[in-house]
Amino acid sequence: MEEMTAEEYLATIKTGKNKFGSIKTKCNHNHIHDSKKEATRCSELHVLQRGGVISRLKSQVKFTLQNRFRYDHEIVRPICYIADFTYYEDGVFVVEDVKGRLTDVYKIKKKMLLHKLKNRKKWKFLET
Repeated sequence: MEEMTAEEYLATIKTGKNKFGSIKTKCNHNHIHDSKKEATRCSELHVLQRGGVISRLKSQVKFTLQNRFRYDHEIVRPICYIADFTYYEDGVFVVEDVKGRLTDVYKIKKKMLLHKLKNRKKWKFLET
């Protein structure tokens, strides 16, 4: 996992870039996305929804992978995965994540999400 100093973090906020160099970008629907690639994909998905190819498009959908719990008088925060997009295509529930770089944390959370959804009928996970 890459770590940043407080100064580096503040510098990324001022430039609008994240620690991997992506720049927050608006899509055609004025949603702010973490990268140009994600904004482009959002615009594409909206076109597909208007055309009836997909339905029930949502962005930044949160999945709780492990609930919060108490350990030794302390609350341990839940582990969550936030998908870039979810939608239905031909009756199949699709969870889509737009990726430029696969971090170790992402890889672990992806495995936890796949395990959580494994018994759900008609679903798939896409990385674009």
